Amino acid sequence: MRVDIAFGHSNMDLDCLGSLILVKKLFPGYKLVRSRLIHPAAYSLYNLYQGYFNFLNPGDIKDERVENIIIVDTSTAERVKEYFNCIRGPEPKITIYDHHPGNNCDIQGAKLIGSSWGSNTTFMCKLAMDRGIVLESEEATIALTGIYADTGRLIYENVHREDLEAAAWLLDMGASLRLVKSFLETLKEDVQMEVLNQLLLLISPRVIQGHELLFSYLELENNIPGLAAVVEKIMEIENPDAYFAVFFIRKNRTILVIARSQRERIDLHALLAPYGGGGHQLAASLMLRGQEGKRFNQEFLDYLERFLAPATRAGDIMTREVLTIDENRSVMEASLYMEEVNHTGLPVLDSGGRLTGFLSLRDIMKARRASQMHSPVKAYMSRNTVSSHPGITMREVERLFYKHRIGHLPIVEDGKLAGIVTRWDYLEYKKRRGTQR
Repeated sequence: MRVDIAFGHSNMDLDCLGSLILVKKLFPGYKLVRSRLIHPAAYSLYNLYQGYFNFLNPGDIKDERVENIIIVDTSTAERVKEYFNCIRGPEPKITIYDHHPGNNCDIQGAKLIGSSWGSNTTFMCKLAMDRGIVLESEEATIALTGIYADTGRLIYENVHREDLEAAAWLLDMGASLRLVKSFLETLKEDVQMEVLNQLLLLISPRVIQGHELLFSYLELENNIPGLAAVVEKIMEIENPDAYFAVFFIRKNRTILVIARSQRERIDLHALLAPYGGGGHQLAASLMLRGQEGKRFNQEFLDYLERFLAPATRAGDIMTREVLTIDENRSVMEASLYMEEVNHTGLPVLDSGGRLTGFLSLRDIMKARRASQMHSPVKAYMSRNTVSSHPGITMREVERLFYKHRIGHLPIVEDGKLAGIVTRWDYLEYKKRRGTQR
């Protein structure tokens, strides 16, 4: 008997399930095939909505002649081998819909249709929207859960306009935010809470290449479902640039690394790929067998020290052509100049070009109230100027802005003003960081 099938990667997660529920609507003649493994974070949704998928098991297709295959949310052969081990007969036609643009497709003969949107479910939603497909509210809820899971409820840096549009469309289709929220509450088991409490005591902060990272190493007797959810909870609590959790499973001598990042310069997929791991730029994992846990943990730390890309620093984004005012000019002259250049404050330099203070509109108002507009700038400027050096990281710049409630940070190098980071520079950096791919 001839059959067309569709499936996602092994250990199906919420985004995989969200993609498949839309495949069922987009390609109604295809039979969905489930992985033998369901990701713990997705099991509750899968358990409640099995009837909407009507999955076949991989073993069910052994005696079928498969003509066409659709694969979603992966283009890596290793992650779909459990299905191909059951496929017999001539080579089928394979089409892949995957939102991991950094992954190289190694599935022989496959046609890859890719996107770079925040979730693969978004990819399938856009196809459904273009075709005018109507979803049942339960199907929309499954899909919206997939989008929210892979985009951190639409706040991760991988979010595109299309993710928001797809989410809005699913809400119009009747998706339940209350149910979506319940499916995303992943710490439901006592054993997960136990591991969370252990890791909170074990995590070790370390600064590498300007990135503020967290590391932990924990030995477990047996593998515990839902460790990724625990790692994500620690990311939420501690807010590091990235977190690398290394687990050593004593029973089968397996090393499991789960990593999460919120900085695009910390490309987790690229970092874990040499070890055979993979995933997203901001979420990846790897599994190794037959190695000693503590030795690997130290080797892995050394590897990151060597290959982690440097963090963005003030010197990378600062404005180098800085407008300044001489400390001996009058406050009136400074006021007129600031109005002319449309600035709210200027660094003040002495005759030798050294930074001696900062003049703001507030300082000018003090001089005006005292009828001292012809006094020198140095009489009214703020002398306790917060400044820094070009090597300061953007996270440290952010701290200085918030701590001192300033909007201008002069950057000094070798005793001379080298540039300035303004609120505008900082906000533009934040925006660029969210759009670079």
